[in-house]
Amino acid sequence: MIKVINSGLLSSFQDKGRYGYKKFGVSRSGSLDFFSFDLANKLTGNYFNEPCLEIIGGFSCLFLENTIISITGPLDFFSVNENFIYRTNSSIRLNAGDKLDIPNSQKGNIFYLSVAGGFRIQEVLGSYSYHQPSNITNSLKVSNGDMIKLKINNQNNLFISQDDFFEKNIFNEQSINIIYDQESKSENIKSFFEDKEFIISDQFSRQGIRLIGEQANFFKDQDEISSEVSAGTIQLPPDGNPIILLNDSQTTGGYKKIGAIPKFELSKLCQKKISSKVKFSEISLSDSISKFRKLKSEFENINIQNYTNKVLEINGRLISVQILENNSIISISDGEQFEVIEDSFE
Repeated sequence: MIKVINSGLLSSFQDKGRYGYKKFGVSRSGSLDFFSFDLANKLTGNYFNEPCLEIIGGFSCLFLENTIISITGPLDFFSVNENFIYRTNSSIRLNAGDKLDIPNSQKGNIFYLSVAGGFRIQEVLGSYSYHQPSNITNSLKVSNGDMIKLKINNQNNLFISQDDFFEKNIFNEQSINIIYDQESKSENIKSFFEDKEFIISDQFSRQGIRLIGEQANFFKDQDEISSEVSAGTIQLPPDGNPIILLNDSQTTGGYKKIGAIPKFELSKLCQKKISSKVKFSEISLSDSISKFRKLKSEFENINIQNYTNKVLEINGRLISVQILENNSIISISDGEQFEVIEDSFE
């Protein structure tokens, strides 16, 4: 069991989403950064769709039993007992009484916390995903003081990812791909989206992101018939500031639809901080499919290694050392972390 001390801006359980309920007005929900979600379960040896805690805006909790956890997301650090600092995209063994702190990162928005074996929580409408706009899944939102039960853990190994997949594909400054709606596509639209930068506004939630930029002077008078929308849909309301819908969006919308952001790009977009700049570039549907297949293959072959963690006492100070299978030391920590290159524990 764990006791939540600080749930941050929004902490909720998420899996890969809820399917078959859009006709009732319930969107898919699910993890906003599905690459980091998948890696979290890989690092704890869990089933690929085991629900994780999706954390926005920092998090801390107390573990009341021994377990193994993993933290994925922004290329940053998390700490245990306010002493030892570990890299994200790794798993760590925790003991009863250990306190976990995940920062409010300046490098991204969303972390995932997975526990080996999984959380013991109730399924709602065929999924373990919290749905922000309604109250039907309030039991899947996490608040200060919550006591969360854990499943039995049969995992003993610790894993760490030393791959550059996330630096290359998620946490970068490259433009975001857009697939234009062929009925809406025009030179005006292409110029509006591709010739300038937009700013991520503070109107950012699991329902969508509003962008700020030079306002469009077309589509001021809209008389649109409401139609289906989903995660990735780009809307252009009369005020000229685009909205990109996310996993908890409404299921129909009446604003002008410009196109869609491919699913694999939503992970990158959702990790961009408020006030950061973003540019767009066109991609065809066929090229989008090819790019997704390439990314999926690259992710499936991501470099994950076993490692051990040694806590040593040196001159009265506790030192944490992470050591790979080949005895290479990858990090040393006693409140600050630094990397050791071409060294060994022998």
